[in-house]
Amino acid sequence: MSEEVNFVDILEPRRTESDTFRYMTRRWDPVKTMALDKIYSPEDLKDFVAKSVYLDNFIDAESTRTGISKTELHKEVLNYLEEMGLDKKLHVIRWMGVFFLKISFMMKIKLFVNEPKVLQLKLTMGRNPVLFLPTHRSYADFCLMTYLCCHYDIDFPAVAAGMDFYSMAIVGRRMRETGAFYIRRTLVGSPLYAATLREYVRIVVAKYSSPIEFFLEGTRSRSNKSLPPKYGMLSMSLMPYFAREVSDITIVPVNISYDRLMEQGLFAYEHLGVPKPKESTGGLLKSLRSLNDHFGNIYINLGSPLSLRGYLQDKTRATEEIMKPNDLQQITPEQFRQVQDVAEHVISLQQQNTAVTITNLVAIVLMQSLVRDEPLSLDGVVDEVVWVVGLLGKLGASVFENDVRGSVDRILVVHNKLLRVDSKRKLRLLSETLMNVSSEVKKKMKGHTLEADTMALAIPVIQLQLYVNPVMHYLFPPALVYLIASRGVDRDMLVTDYNRLRRLFRNEYFYVEKNEKKILKEAIEYCTANDILIFNGDKYSCGSDEKLQRLLKWSAWPALTVAIKCAEIMTEQTTCTHKVALKLIQQRVESQRCHPYCLSLEAAAGCLRGLLAVGALHKQKDADETYTVVPDKMNEYHVLLSLVTPRFNVDWSRNNTVILDQRTSSRL
Repeated sequence: MSEEVNFVDILEPRRTESDTFRYMTRRWDPVKTMALDKIYSPEDLKDFVAKSVYLDNFIDAESTRTGISKTELHKEVLNYLEEMGLDKKLHVIRWMGVFFLKISFMMKIKLFVNEPKVLQLKLTMGRNPVLFLPTHRSYADFCLMTYLCCHYDIDFPAVAAGMDFYSMAIVGRRMRETGAFYIRRTLVGSPLYAATLREYVRIVVAKYSSPIEFFLEGTRSRSNKSLPPKYGMLSMSLMPYFAREVSDITIVPVNISYDRLMEQGLFAYEHLGVPKPKESTGGLLKSLRSLNDHFGNIYINLGSPLSLRGYLQDKTRATEEIMKPNDLQQITPEQFRQVQDVAEHVISLQQQNTAVTITNLVAIVLMQSLVRDEPLSLDGVVDEVVWVVGLLGKLGASVFENDVRGSVDRILVVHNKLLRVDSKRKLRLLSETLMNVSSEVKKKMKGHTLEADTMALAIPVIQLQLYVNPVMHYLFPPALVYLIASRGVDRDMLVTDYNRLRRLFRNEYFYVEKNEKKILKEAIEYCTANDILIFNGDKYSCGSDEKLQRLLKWSAWPALTVAIKCAEIMTEQTTCTHKVALKLIQQRVESQRCHPYCLSLEAAAGCLRGLLAVGALHKQKDADETYTVVPDKMNEYHVLLSLVTPRFNVDWSRNNTVILDQRTSSRL
């Protein structure tokens, strides 16, 4: 069952005080993560790396391999350290805090934090390094976590940031001065850079008395749901523990949920293949104008602090590496498997700490209204939201909602460009402005060039789906159970088909494999306890709760449909590059008027990776990522998908009575 969470709006005190500058310039004596003999400065950290035995040995080997002098290679290391190294200037942080508060007030946001968990964390601090591992849904995540630390007098975190920000005039420097350190997106082809980064991260974790913050997913999730974790930063961060430099590392999983994502429009266009604009200071300044609006609530839900030593217990066995000096120890294959285990566990904890927002609830209700082609009155929406709250609560979700009617009214203001109540008091979805795609943008499109009408309808539906997605890890397992079992199969067949489909969709709906038996058991129990399915001792049959059955069916419908289209296209092509496959899938979805979310290139790419994982595709090792079909396995999955994919006759056009048409034109 869901856990009751005590959220507190940490911006409320700042609204009642007129002098935000006085607050940000208060005496600063924060809680440190470790009590060290000496507080090391950012320059000290770089000096440790530059003089490390590990890099000396690496430079010797690299000089022998390449013929480049050790002096030149050492200069290269120093340049890398200048590029990546963090800084901390308190006066800059104070001014950035004032700026953050001004922007927050302009956006009219409330910032709710699970305060008991923060206070619990503070009690554990002072003994070992702390890693903040938040979900990554928006660029705002950086600022939110830093302000949380400011509010609760926790030292400002050292934050891993991408090179996109490094190249931004002024902004890149200011971010560094507030604790950001920069890492390149790929380490391939630059072994000396990779070695320098590994050593720098190790030193920061072992010797810096501030929390370390990075995003396990590696990038913003454009779909607003969990991505499979990346292991690089975590493996570097845990190395001090494996090398016995520190006795433990505290890991804090964090889920950040938004009523309204600042990037929701950009994300929707990216799903359709429109490339994201390059980050620039000018672009940032232009975007500030759009922030003068209502953005609703943001929820930061910290999970219980996780002791790495306690989680691994006695699994960390002594290896030959432990006999080497700390600087020279490398992560072993067994330790890397432990890193993978920790990463996947943290993602599951982030999911468990999802704070379901009113936007998620209204999005579910409105998407169901679209599928039924039946607009709901405002009172009807409120009734349905209450029903969904009960449904999600039984599935273990945390729903922070005690005034549904007031929250629905509030969210109509927050999403006034996406949702509207018409003259008959019915809730409608606003179509997007008709876009005439310029020839320049067409050249950069990553997929099929879609018709203007298709994009005008797809954009709002995709935006709506972005707010359904955060709860799909609750809905997808029982949805699969229902769709498989409703065919009248026995338990063995249910388990077999469920596991096959879950593996296929692991990129779309990430899960931890070792938890799957428990998740499947709970999904079956949920379906039988709520009259979705009946088990007669031999086989399953459909129960009588048609309303709940329908919700489960349409919630899984887009993902299953994309997978079928992927299988169809790849079967027809037999051999195809990744890029061409995406275009053909998108073209097929548009021509057959499937659910607009099926136009998502991210969803299609995830299905291609899924088909690869289950052995239905073979990928050649070439620059174009060429796939070759494995006929028997592909046919096996195509048949299974055809059996479980629900059929809905939905008019995905302006004729759908839930869509409020806006026939204006613009240029992209």
